[in-house]
Amino acid sequence: MERGDRSPDGATEVVLSDVLVAQLAEQLVALDAAAREDVLVALARLGEGSGGAHPLHAPLAGWNTLDVLGAQQRVVYRARIVDGVGVIEALCLGPRTDAEVSREVDDMAIALRDSGMLDADELAQLWEALAILDVVTEHVGLDGWDYRPPPAPEGMRHAAVAAGLLDERTAALLSRDEIAAAIASGSGPDGPRPAAALVAALARARTRAVPVDTDGAAAILATRAADRCGQLQPRAQQHCVRRAGHPGPHRSR
Repeated sequence: MERGDRSPDGATEVVLSDVLVAQLAEQLVALDAAAREDVLVALARLGEGSGGAHPLHAPLAGWNTLDVLGAQQRVVYRARIVDGVGVIEALCLGPRTDAEVSREVDDMAIALRDSGMLDADELAQLWEALAILDVVTEHVGLDGWDYRPPPAPEGMRHAAVAAGLLDERTAALLSRDEIAAAIASGSGPDGPRPAAALVAALARARTRAVPVDTDGAAAILATRAADRCGQLQPRAQQHCVRRAGHPGPHRSR
């Protein structure tokens, strides 16, 4: 993929090396809290055609660098189309202002490439990195509501429905943790409180963002009920669980 190229349908699998995630956690800790978000925003936008402008040469031919943090740092990454799916792989982060330091970053990238760090087991998807780095999904321009989590066990769903907290359709769209939150918060001295149960369930899914209210619950559930993307991600070897036609990075869980 060259600068200006878009991933098919504008959706991309974004994977970060464990080393890069550790660098974001350690090297940027002294900077403004928005620094991590700035880097992740830039990575998430690569699939939209906002690629780097500095293709690397041998022995890193096929890789590129993306300037971040006011062009004071750069990320070494590769953008490809694999089986019709856009894949962004980011290796490491380092300063770009000094030629000698930049060579050290290239050496690090070569070592990571040759060490097996590109195996799927050694890579974290962007969504996992968001949680590790305590970055709110919405702050990097991603919709945290357009995925469908694994359903809760059938017994939990039946219990919530039998208690009058949720209807069967709603219960089928909630995860184990969400139904547990609904059961814990949905009963009051006067009996079941379905609205409170639903708000508690959805708040469990979005603990670090603005809490949802009852007016927004129907729209959120409608989004979850929509058809899934289902695109197989080449690196994760899992199907995307975001809604069909979603923008930005794919998500496997």
